[in-house]
Amino acid sequence: MVKGVGIDIVSVKRIEKILNTYGYRFIKRILSDSELKELEKKGNTAEFLAGRFAVKEAITKTLDKATPFNQIEIIYNENSKPMVRNFPDIFISISHEKDFAIAVAIRVKI
Repeated sequence: MVKGVGIDIVSVKRIEKILNTYGYRFIKRILSDSELKELEKKGNTAEFLAGRFAVKEAITKTLDKATPFNQIEIIYNENSKPMVRNFPDIFISISHEKDFAIAVAIRVKI
């Protein structure tokens, strides 16, 4: 049974503007400590953050209570599929296309 569905789209250019204004403060509000390390390895900060922002916004739309973005952690399974740590009932997908990142989250009853 589906308990919630969330979807979000984010402009990479919008994230670039936010980064130029708020810098590291914005990054710390969005990413967990592990995700910060992943960002340092990957580069392309704005695109990475746009994807994370979109998926975390989609996830929060499925939850019953507000959860800070930096407490929602995206991990990858052995098949490189994104998952939400500590939320086995939420399934996610993140995609990037040109100047946008889009994400969907579906929360099910387990």
